[in-house]
Amino acid sequence: MDAGVLQSRNSISQLSTLLAGPILRRVDTNQVCIWIACGKPVTIRAEVFRASDFGSTKSTKDTSNGRHIGPIGVGTAESIKLGEQLHIGLVIVYPSRVDTSEELPQDVKPTFPTDELLAYDLEVTYDLNNLRNIKESKRLKDFGLLSGINTIVYEDSKLSNGIKYARLPTFFIRGNRNSPLNLLHGSCRKLHGKGEDCLIMADELVRKSVTDLTKRPSVLFLTGDQIYADDVADVLIKYLTQFSINLMGWEEQINGSDKKLSDIPVGGRQQLIKDLAKFTSENARNHLLSFGEFAAMYLIAWNVENWPENYSTEFKKVDSQTDQKRVQLEIEQLDQARRAMPAIRRVLANVPTYMICDDHEITDDWNITREWLEQVRSSACGTQIVANGLAAYWAFQAWGNNPTLFDQNFVDVVSGYLDKAGGVTSVHRNAFQNYLWDFHGWIFDVPTIPPTLFLDCRTQRQFDNFKGPPRLINDEELQSILRFTRRMDYEQGQPIILVSPTPVFGFDLAEELQEYLASKSTIYKWDLETWSANEVGFIRFLSFLARDLHTQHCIFLSGDVHYGFTISATFTLLGKSDVYRKDEEKNDDDLTMNITQLNSSALKTTSLGKEILLNEILGHFRELFVSKQSIRVGWNGVSSKAKKLRQGDKDLRSVISDLKQRSNATEQGRWKEYPNMSPDWIESRSIHKTFSRYGSRLIIADNNLGLVSIYGDRHKILSHKLLVRKKKENTTKVWETITELGTW
Repeated sequence: MDAGVLQSRNSISQLSTLLAGPILRRVDTNQVCIWIACGKPVTIRAEVFRASDFGSTKSTKDTSNGRHIGPIGVGTAESIKLGEQLHIGLVIVYPSRVDTSEELPQDVKPTFPTDELLAYDLEVTYDLNNLRNIKESKRLKDFGLLSGINTIVYEDSKLSNGIKYARLPTFFIRGNRNSPLNLLHGSCRKLHGKGEDCLIMADELVRKSVTDLTKRPSVLFLTGDQIYADDVADVLIKYLTQFSINLMGWEEQINGSDKKLSDIPVGGRQQLIKDLAKFTSENARNHLLSFGEFAAMYLIAWNVENWPENYSTEFKKVDSQTDQKRVQLEIEQLDQARRAMPAIRRVLANVPTYMICDDHEITDDWNITREWLEQVRSSACGTQIVANGLAAYWAFQAWGNNPTLFDQNFVDVVSGYLDKAGGVTSVHRNAFQNYLWDFHGWIFDVPTIPPTLFLDCRTQRQFDNFKGPPRLINDEELQSILRFTRRMDYEQGQPIILVSPTPVFGFDLAEELQEYLASKSTIYKWDLETWSANEVGFIRFLSFLARDLHTQHCIFLSGDVHYGFTISATFTLLGKSDVYRKDEEKNDDDLTMNITQLNSSALKTTSLGKEILLNEILGHFRELFVSKQSIRVGWNGVSSKAKKLRQGDKDLRSVISDLKQRSNATEQGRWKEYPNMSPDWIESRSIHKTFSRYGSRLIIADNNLGLVSIYGDRHKILSHKLLVRKKKENTTKVWETITELGTW
């Protein structure tokens, strides 16, 4: 291994105290969650302030109005050991009863103020030089995070209403239903992917609206593929392996392999992945394998101080011109990612962030078919890698979404297994792996208005056959959705935001071509796991939302497909023939749900091959043949796919009226292949053009970040902006679609 691999800004043999963070996670009026990763065991103390109080840490009282000056909430936590030099902490700050201007009954719990700028600081305490009786404490200022090139503070030198705000990371809790909801969303962030990292634009948005809470984003949704575990740059993999060994203090042995991780050559993992793990990813030459490697990838994705000073390019002779170009391109794209890291760390520290994983955090094609699932589950190597990826997903992403969803037993299973430093029996290993494989609690809610629910579309699938596309959500997960909406106090009939990594309503031409190409080759090559690919599951899901939740308007947020768009749709269950209703519930009433599908992808990745085919060519093709509406009708319990209405058919309302007048007698004409059956459901969709001063488009294939704004008093308007960074022009292009959501 060449010396360049071992060099980093922090000595890789003795890692720094703060490896990543702070990252602001779940925030509501009852709690503020802050996540960090450290190189040693620490005690974390967090304080939340009113930003207008200058970040004072003195517990004093302003006698003029009885208002408390100092922290309005305090929390402490002990870090959890995952490796010898890897300790993660999630500190939860609870509001304190400090404001005496209003007397509250003792049984009423205090809450954090809403629609007001808040700030926070951390104090990290640890043993000095392994001497347990000598402690050292550092705050964010001591870590160099309140000024300089790595600052996580947004400067606001101006006075706002006579107030100068604290030099600390800030956030706010939206409380007024009539104030705008501004949220950011994006997915697919590959460090050596093509182009600028679009999270830079999130940094710019917050910077321009630090104290203007009507414009500042209140939440950030990362909707999948925060890391690419399967597609890792040649010039990074050796560094990640050595970094992981130093993090963990031991080198994990991969089941079935007779080589140490550090002995596997660059680009030498593809065959191992295929033969031992039974994975189907075509870009797995440097696939992450150990828990430590997954952890190392998250740490470099979130903190530039964990990056190598020099990339390793001496791993082999790079003689061919193709290899030389590939390595040089990797370095150029990684340098772009490196330059963006301080801005991204600042965003994550100042905007409450919620994350869900998709396939690339584990491996491409994860659970794409029953064949894939059974082959990988029967492989000791594949089972090990998936479990490692899931454990890392919990530690670095899922834990902060809602800490109450992971009890002490979950924490003990993961930390207890890793604490054995590889000295485990097959019983220990199987218990750890089975626990993570069988865990069904990844779904979570977000306290927005309207409420948000993140769906688990990866581990809760149902397979109707061995090699065909799956239902992305099974009946068990539908019941989980129902339980969560009740826990969220969701009012039936009200709007709801549902986050699905894969768009529920996709770009129909691309999905149809995907199905055709998969039928001519393999489902794995063309990633055929769209919602519509399994029509039974798709209709079952929509029927559940319309029937069980009585949702009148559903807003889907998604990513995954490497282009952005906005779609409006409707789904109607025709009353007489809704097979999903219980007998006592059946009536002649139709159930109609309005749908808005928003898609933003990718934040930073490469669009080559199938992406160019599906995105660019089809996008321009659709521009020429765009129609106002695409209408499909379908039948439950039959093997045939839904029928797309021919050109010249009536609009949706006329079609429904026409269907309701049909008798159940055998019909000739368009429905003759379905005797004695009128359609059970009808679905329509239309893709909106996005507009900017550069023109209009249906889809945005460039790297993009989504900005959603919902505003208006009773009648709500939704703006979906797709932000594209053009480095050569040093500009940000904004493509916007505006739709009406109606009154609620």
